[in-house]
Amino acid sequence: MTTNYRLAPIAPADARRLRDEHGAATGAVYIADAKPGYPCRQCLRDAEIGERLVLVAYDPFASDSPYRSRSPIFLHESDCGTPHDLTTVPAQLSVRQLSVRAFDEQAMMIDADVIEGSELDDTLRRFLTDPATTELHVHNASRGCWATTVTRTA
Repeated sequence: MTTNYRLAPIAPADARRLRDEHGAATGAVYIADAKPGYPCRQCLRDAEIGERLVLVAYDPFASDSPYRSRSPIFLHESDCGTPHDLTTVPAQLSVRQLSVRAFDEQAMMIDADVIEGSELDDTLRRFLTDPATTELHVHNASRGCWATTVTRTA
């Protein structure tokens, strides 16, 4: 049986709020000077060289948990939309070393692994076969930046 999933990047409304509250006001504006290097967490694309991004802090948890914490993330300085396909691993994630963390319905971590991005699809499906897993958080392994949340689909 195949376990399917859906990626949940930062919602456009949340991204807009973070840009307004923390983006340019904090001075944390970057111009992409390498690719890959500046992964936007709304559109799940690496910025093109010369594109402007803001660095903000984002909390991906919907409920309270000892694991709850804000994470640094890049967003394009202007709204960039969401990916058209949220059911497959985007190129942005397939080229990085990642940390995948599985959480249960109480937002308690029940499993985790550090993997190469090329292994992400298999890892997501493996973790989601555990019925106790309600969501997965994917982070860049080296800097710890949240990349996306993943949930099981029917």
